[in-house]
Amino acid sequence: MTKKEKAALMLERKPSPVNGVVLPEGKKFEAGEEAREKGRRGGKKSGEVRRARKTMREDLLELLKVKSKDEYGITHTQQEYIIAALIIEARNGNVRAFEVIRDTIGEKQTEHHKISVESPRFDLLDAAFIRLAKE
Repeated sequence: MTKKEKAALMLERKPSPVNGVVLPEGKKFEAGEEAREKGRRGGKKSGEVRRARKTMREDLLELLKVKSKDEYGITHTQQEYIIAALIIEARNGNVRAFEVIRDTIGEKQTEHHKISVESPRFDLLDAAFIRLAKE
């Protein structure tokens, strides 16, 4: 197909009502049993992925509750060990560890941006237009 033929086809198509752009023709919609089968397989796969994610989250939450004894015989959960390690890292100057702690306890600072816009100098524009009009 030549460039002229493609351009002619584009002119025949209606522009998008949103932005007025004429879009190229896409893949035709599949109807029938094959389309239903593809949709069914996609739905099954999506469900499997969601269940796997949920299982991983549940597994992690359970593993954080696992208890073990430290060198002094005191029992701690894995979550407590992780928190202690974060605190040690933050005390040693690891800024990222500090940020994780701060964000976790809900003290993250909200960003405030002060924007100031100078109003245009219309007197300078008016003077320029007057000069141009005289020339």
